Amino acid sequence: MLVEACEHAAMSSPSTRLATVGVLALGVIAGHRGVEAATVEAASCSQLDVQAAVERAAVDDTVTVPAGACAWSEAVAWRNTNLQLLGAGAGQTVITCQACLSITSDAMTSEFSRWRVSGFTFQGDAPSGTVVQIWDNVGPWKAGWRFDHNELAFPGAGSGYGIFVGGVSYGLIDNNVFRWGNGLAIINVAQQADEYPATITNLQGAYAASLPLDMGTEKALYIEDNRFESTAPGGCAAYDTSSGGGRAVFRHNEVVGCLYYSHWTRTLEIGGILHEIYRNRFVGNDAYRGYPIRLEAGTGAIFDNTSIGFDEHVAVLDERRGFVEADGELGACDGSKAWDGNAGDAAAPGWPCLGQIGRAPGKTMAQLMAGDKQESAPLYFWNNGVEEGCHTGGACTDSMTASVYDGSPAAEAHVRATPHPNGEVDYVLSGGTPKPGYTPYAYPHPLRGEPLAAGEGDEGCGCRARGGGASAWLVLVALGAVRRRRAGRAC
Repeated sequence: MLVEACEHAAMSSPSTRLATVGVLALGVIAGHRGVEAATVEAASCSQLDVQAAVERAAVDDTVTVPAGACAWSEAVAWRNTNLQLLGAGAGQTVITCQACLSITSDAMTSEFSRWRVSGFTFQGDAPSGTVVQIWDNVGPWKAGWRFDHNELAFPGAGSGYGIFVGGVSYGLIDNNVFRWGNGLAIINVAQQADEYPATITNLQGAYAASLPLDMGTEKALYIEDNRFESTAPGGCAAYDTSSGGGRAVFRHNEVVGCLYYSHWTRTLEIGGILHEIYRNRFVGNDAYRGYPIRLEAGTGAIFDNTSIGFDEHVAVLDERRGFVEADGELGACDGSKAWDGNAGDAAAPGWPCLGQIGRAPGKTMAQLMAGDKQESAPLYFWNNGVEEGCHTGGACTDSMTASVYDGSPAAEAHVRATPHPNGEVDYVLSGGTPKPGYTPYAYPHPLRGEPLAAGEGDEGCGCRARGGGASAWLVLVALGAVRRRRAGRAC
């Protein structure tokens, strides 16, 4: 049925040959998993029993963990395999731990990047390190994993990490509850193995920064339909990216007492590269009510968000190398560094700074130093405000704006919505008008295997959302065919 449905869509499209090949591959892989995959039952929820079940499982097997409450003194870990690790449900399989899971792939392809973890509560006070650690940072970019329907309950004040994603690894984090204290609920570190230790010609994030922007495609870490809540004084970062230039699509989440954050390009590391932030509900509370979003690098689109209960309904932008930071190998963005744009703006001599707000990736360090500079790609804002309709598709006054830290002339010279001398801008407040040419990627994400939402996906082309799960989606990724299409075009 899957093959017939997708073949029909493919034959009606101009991309018949590519879609047909992808569909045939889908059928092969889905069938392979269905025939050979087995279920391994852990004897209990103890770390020893779960680790033993993981080690008995073969590639693509499912490991089930029964309901119960257990304490783990070390993480359950696997390397270079695909498993579905399934608890009995959040609140049913309850694990008290600090380091809970460690998942590693050092393969050159995505063959071991198709795992899934679902149905657990991981809990503690405040994490002293990393609750869930994912390293997938060898070779080209990877895709296919899913972390869903879990609860991470670490409400104490502290600065640990919830989910650490290391490498250019594009998975899906959906339908989870983060009861968080301080620190970072999700940290995206797109650093490849061969970028450490970094040098000025091989920065952390150099590979990620060399790839095209690819907005509105599968090539990002997707974070959707989660709830983040902090009650610890100071709040938390629901998402952060540092040490390597992460790409994220953050959508349909509820964020209470936390913010979305991106570090700047600094020392020997690329800052955040891509931020598509939409259909979220941001709420300030007694723990944190400063502002909902702070971006210090990259570009993207921020739209259809509700912001309530904050002192400032703004996205804070800045470029620290432009006006306050001069240390580290990258140094100040002052017009003397070959990796910066140095476009002749007297008020901001180094502008556009490497990786700053409003610049596109797609260049290697060698290209930049040879004079082939990062291109303009302004960050767009539209339809963000205090009404609930902003994130639900209803009425919205578009009252949320952008603010440049610290508001000084030097800061605002580097990040501005008015044209620089060459006519380029760094961000655009477009009111109710979407970014020209931009179309969001299919929602729900295809890895969820659910019907596409009206107006947010492939109208009339639903074969991506059927059978095959992560493996099916992965084949289309490899073929370059998975992205949001208009009705009548190939999946």
